Amino acid sequence: MNESRKASKMLNFTQADVLNKLLITKTGVPFGGAGETVSSVIGKNVLNKTLSPVGNLLNMILDFFDPNHSINSIKKS
Repeated sequence: MNESRKASKMLNFTQADVLNKLLITKTGVPFGGAGETVSSVIGKNVLNKTLSPVGNLLNMILDFFDPNHSINSIKKS
């Protein structure tokens, strides 16, 4: 597993409270699952249409550099 994926999984697990408050709506798929990347959780919330405005902006930035990044990351987590 590459270092960026490890870091993303650690960030998802350790900073779940902040990510949940900033990136998703109250009914969104929550961050914090062990072994899952931030991008994967963002992707699940894209599909559920439960990203906050900040979450949507972050997803747009990810898509700019890597089209469909968050959706594709669901399969890799």
